[in-house]
Amino acid sequence: MMPRVRSPLSSLSPAAWRLPVLCALLALVSLTARAADVAQALQGFDAEVEATLRALNVPGAAVGLIQDGQVVLAKGYGVREAGKPTPVDADTIFAVGSISKSFTTAVMATQVDEGKLDWDRPVREYLPDFRMYDPVATELITPRDMVVHRSGLPRHDFIRMSTYLDRAELVRRIRYMPPSKTFREAYQYNNLMYVAAGYLSGVLAGSTWEDLVRERLFVPLGMDRSNTSVRDTRRMDNHALPHELRQGRPVPVDFYDYQVFGIGPNGAVNSTVNDMLKYLRMHLEAGRAQDGRQVISSEQVRELLKPVVVSGPDSTYALAWQKEVRHGDPAWSHGGAITGFTAHMILLPEHKAGIVVLNNLGSALPARVAQRLADRLLGAAGDTGQYLATLAKQPTAPSPSSAEAHAAAPGKAAPASLPLQGYAGTWFHPAYGEIRVEVAGRGLRVVFDALQLDLTHDNHDTFRLSYGGFDPLPVQFLLDTAGRAAQMRLPLEPAAPPFVFERK
Repeated sequence: MMPRVRSPLSSLSPAAWRLPVLCALLALVSLTARAADVAQALQGFDAEVEATLRALNVPGAAVGLIQDGQVVLAKGYGVREAGKPTPVDADTIFAVGSISKSFTTAVMATQVDEGKLDWDRPVREYLPDFRMYDPVATELITPRDMVVHRSGLPRHDFIRMSTYLDRAELVRRIRYMPPSKTFREAYQYNNLMYVAAGYLSGVLAGSTWEDLVRERLFVPLGMDRSNTSVRDTRRMDNHALPHELRQGRPVPVDFYDYQVFGIGPNGAVNSTVNDMLKYLRMHLEAGRAQDGRQVISSEQVRELLKPVVVSGPDSTYALAWQKEVRHGDPAWSHGGAITGFTAHMILLPEHKAGIVVLNNLGSALPARVAQRLADRLLGAAGDTGQYLATLAKQPTAPSPSSAEAHAAAPGKAAPASLPLQGYAGTWFHPAYGEIRVEVAGRGLRVVFDALQLDLTHDNHDTFRLSYGGFDPLPVQFLLDTAGRAAQMRLPLEPAAPPFVFERK
């Protein structure tokens, strides 16, 4: 006679087994209700996205929404290249720009889990040769300081557009970048500190930031169409091209290549909506991948989202996540922008929801659409007509009129002390290395690795530098006692004094 098999529940009292069943039923009812709310929230959303594309002249975009671990929306709108019919879909690759910063801190969190890194130990204990311009910052700066933008440095972004460097050399040259605030005085967004943080991670692992992102995030999360190099993007099918507006029309432009400037940890991730939803799911699921693997400990996921510094009137900054309260609910977000692309992501943990929006133009569309979708989920979206009425008009490009007016002003300026050839030659600053000044027509040209900037004579030994359509900036040459041009003061960072280049 076969033994009787007892159910595990048969040994429990009715009260003991009814409670878990009741909780499971209530959770199911809650999920069902939330799914119905989401379906209602998405009504008319496609039309809003299409209208936003038209209003901002964006060729294409992709939008994703995940809630309760399920992909609710993953869709493309528009085209991958202006003037061509190939559509964007949820697997189209876009550059995500500074959203990459959260990948850098996520990798660092895995190293904290391993005991190889402490957010609050001085960086010099890991990188003995690391130096800041400020000796106090050199002694005290920690990995946490680096990634919450309180190093004292302003942006100093010109170097990442002008000078080809490998990562180790770029990090070494940070010591020559002057601060604009005292250490830990204020939040100042700075990309170079993220380069240093990613470099630190690579050194600790005996690897590179790129390999760590792939091995510790892309692979375990199944982000098969994500990479950290535009060279990889170009080799893959179904990628969007970057665009800029010229005379109100989107025009394809060259990709910005983070790798030639050594700054990948600041923003080199390229991804898709489908892949980014896997990444957001991990944060919403306390560091677990969809297959249940623990990619980052739940403790470190909480650390990543813990606010550290005040970043605005109504916002704080955590470890590569901006926190604010949106219609009474806490929300974490981050944007990204690089030549021809912008992106935005939002986490709403209380609703177990994540949003990502990518597009192939330098535009406000990702932030607008992501925030609009968040408002819809929170029941605070308002009327569609009102949203469409408030779409910003496309801003015009900076006008060159100020430079033209300056050039056409009556000639009251003193002539240059030297013929143009007297200012030409090789010049040096330890942050930027050697650059050249050449005679170019009736003016001068400053030649960096990746940029050439025109100088127009202004007054005496001062010239005007033209860059990117902005108002001209003064460049001053200083003569030595023999009457030779010995120093050149270049204003390469608005928040810091001019860089003083020495004549070689």
